[in-house]
Amino acid sequence: MLILVLIDGLSADYVAAHRARLPHLTGLADEGLSVARLAASVPGTSMPGRASILTGVGADRHGIYGNHILDGDSFRPVHPEDLRVPGLLGRAAAAGLDAAGIGFALARPQDVRTYVGPWWIRGFIGGSRFAKQAARRDWRAVETRRDPGGRLAAMAGVGLPYRPGPEDGPFDAARDLMLGMASDRALADWVAGLACTDSPPDLIVTEIDMPDYVQHGWGYESDPAHWALATADLLVGALLARLAAAGRRDDTVIAVTSDHGHAPIRRAIHPEALLPGAVWEAEGALLNVILDGRWTEAAATRELAESGAVPLGPAHLPADVRGRMASFAAPDGHSFEPAMPGDGAPDLFGPPMMVSSHGLRPGHPADERICLLAGPGVPRRRLDVAAAETLAPTLARLLGLPPTATDGPTLLDLPAAPG
Repeated sequence: MLILVLIDGLSADYVAAHRARLPHLTGLADEGLSVARLAASVPGTSMPGRASILTGVGADRHGIYGNHILDGDSFRPVHPEDLRVPGLLGRAAAAGLDAAGIGFALARPQDVRTYVGPWWIRGFIGGSRFAKQAARRDWRAVETRRDPGGRLAAMAGVGLPYRPGPEDGPFDAARDLMLGMASDRALADWVAGLACTDSPPDLIVTEIDMPDYVQHGWGYESDPAHWALATADLLVGALLARLAAAGRRDDTVIAVTSDHGHAPIRRAIHPEALLPGAVWEAEGALLNVILDGRWTEAAATRELAESGAVPLGPAHLPADVRGRMASFAAPDGHSFEPAMPGDGAPDLFGPPMMVSSHGLRPGHPADERICLLAGPGVPRRRLDVAAAETLAPTLARLLGLPPTATDGPTLLDLPAAPG
């Protein structure tokens, strides 16, 4: 059995600076194969990160070049069907393996036997600018499940799933924080319960999402961020403890990684102040702009230069998207956000709504993440750096899946760091 756990927003910098706050992750790193710095996807935002984890190729090939992608003359949120190449779950299904997607965004329900939808995805699909908030009124809809074997239903007898409620009412930050933490806990319990049944899946993929939400709202290395990441570490520890108690620890590979890192944001850039009438989408510190008769790449580059933003070039875009949009990176300490409604023209700069963010320039160390693997078939090895594209073929090999034409080197093939 292989269990992949994604901890949203866990950066390589954070782990390097705060190992003592993460004892269970530190233990996994010491036990098996660890990558201190797994390169960020481009852009370093949530959906491209997940897509690279599942496919082992870049956005130019898998087609997920942002949390929102082009659809005609506008941007829309990404759906799992937007993946252009086979992912790990689809490959596992084709090989006859029993796979489960428990709250993992970009997992296609048709690729898994057991499925639970991400708790935060409903508002995102409805058009929010990627604020991970538990859907109060839509909670039961978010619980979309496929459970033909009845394994999830059997857990209801031992108190699962949780009902975080209440479901209605106005926005309340404290309540939404509670709902998100409860939702992460519910998913983690489902994963542990599935793994410890008499017929566990061959592959389980899941997420722990609140560290990203908390860092956006309270800041990188803030006290709430420390708490959220320590809680994620505790959820991993609880999973390991339940596997050990059920006698499954020694025959289970645990893989832990993240979709991107985080960095402090001092100022927000308001694109509408420089690009009036343009159609754009903010991706943290990255901005995507639709090109048209007025807003050519040269014109957008010239106007955005006043904010310190620079063009990224088209290398991360699929061939059919190049020339239709352009991507720009904000200077360090800045991100792109819509201006708050008010009288008159918007100011170019303003205080950020998200005081920590990601999607930084390609190669920026703050967007890098970690990767940990431990279990049967995993050597004890430490790697200083590795490409993001090495993870998917590594997981495929550990599952015994036949290689594909897109598979490159695996983490198992790379030489250990000296010392």
